[in-house]
Amino acid sequence: MQTNLTRLLALLFLCAAAAAHAGDLNLQAKLVWGTDDDKDDATRKPVDSELASKLHGTFKWKNYYEITNQTASIPLNQSCDLKMSDRCTLQIKNLGGSRIEINCIGQGKTVCKGASTLVPPQWLILGGDATNNTAWFVGLREIDSKPAEAKKP
Repeated sequence: MQTNLTRLLALLFLCAAAAAHAGDLNLQAKLVWGTDDDKDDATRKPVDSELASKLHGTFKWKNYYEITNQTASIPLNQSCDLKMSDRCTLQIKNLGGSRIEINCIGQGKTVCKGASTLVPPQWLILGGDATNNTAWFVGLREIDSKPAEAKKP
């Protein structure tokens, strides 16, 4: 009888722990540079084919390079800041149900702000013009499993 009670309590504890993390949003964010520049540069990493396909389907640039790739696990109703570069920071709040509130800050000023629903595994794209007929983009998507070294708020 004691063993069954112990097993039941252990099972209830595990279920409660799983429910506590059920609202966590596991997110991937990539800062991308779009350009028509064809120069080969070992320091520039082309974006993966899935994201490149999404960008090529909508935007005009020939090449898209990954500048930053970060992951975060954001608890329900919590926010997380992701520093994508010296000039770009994302403030992301987990609203629940795959909904996020995003504040993209460039050089200390809000560049874009809004709320959106993420649909795994699709990318949500934010973007804007840069110098010399180039552009910057931020790709966001919900990922299924908890990232290995996800940033916490």
